[in-house]
Amino acid sequence: MTGISLGIRRGAWLSGGLFALLALVLLTVPARAQITFPSAAPISAGNVIVRTQPTVTEYSGGLQSFYDENIVLYGASPDLAFILENKSIVSNSGNIVTNGKAAAFTATGFGDTVLDTRYNLYEVDGVGSTFRIAPYIGIDMPTGMDNVNNAVPRDLQPASGEWGTREALTSSWQTLFWNAQALIGYQNYAGSGGFQTGSSLLADAAFHYLIWPSDLDREVPSEVFASLESNYSLSAVDRMNGAAISGTGGQLWTIDPGFLYSTPTWGAAMTALLPILQQYRGPGAARYDYGIEVTFRYSFFTYHHW
Repeated sequence: MTGISLGIRRGAWLSGGLFALLALVLLTVPARAQITFPSAAPISAGNVIVRTQPTVTEYSGGLQSFYDENIVLYGASPDLAFILENKSIVSNSGNIVTNGKAAAFTATGFGDTVLDTRYNLYEVDGVGSTFRIAPYIGIDMPTGMDNVNNAVPRDLQPASGEWGTREALTSSWQTLFWNAQALIGYQNYAGSGGFQTGSSLLADAAFHYLIWPSDLDREVPSEVFASLESNYSLSAVDRMNGAAISGTGGQLWTIDPGFLYSTPTWGAAMTALLPILQQYRGPGAARYDYGIEVTFRYSFFTYHHW
């Protein structure tokens, strides 16, 4: 099991089918945003959104991964947004087979942090609709713990220990009854201590449709949406001292059905992460079985913006 790839595991929350760019933002209705790729979440000037997203994923062979990601989005101006993502806790557990003998392991600790800067380059506002295209640049910072358990391989540690970059193009389109978002990007890592996570092509898509209330002619204190999202990643192999790590790299595509409850100040969502395609570059990879992600959001406005 020394070749199990957390680069592939990241695809469960980062990626999505290579589709055309779509998506959203109306300020007169409760805030809505995709669940599985928060970097593309819409936000207005002076708005602060705080999200926490505990996620559990199961793999073949008894491998289980849990992480709780905390996200803060801040609208610095009508077009500029800053996004801070931090995995406050990451825990990987399972069995390692050495010389034919299986031994249980757990690697738990703080995860890494990502800082994104996003800017709206194109915007079209219509009657009851908004369309935006916004590129962003992100920096992965090695703030987590990458050596909590010396008995497990580097890719199963809570954090990567690497600096990295993320460049992406996001799009959003929102109407009164539905909204959509999409992201396509590239993630690269600098390597640390001889270990280097394989670079990844990422693509995400989300579509939410209002199922309650059916009548928007009156004041709407809350909304319920049916959600369908998709995540795709195509990753190069991880390397240790320049040598490819068996079982790492490949592609993972998930479909994520769920529900979203939203009010102007807070919201909650739950989605399933279901693989429909996974291919790995070599033997030894743990196959992705399923994941469950829960999201809690709190929003508030401030006059502190440009």
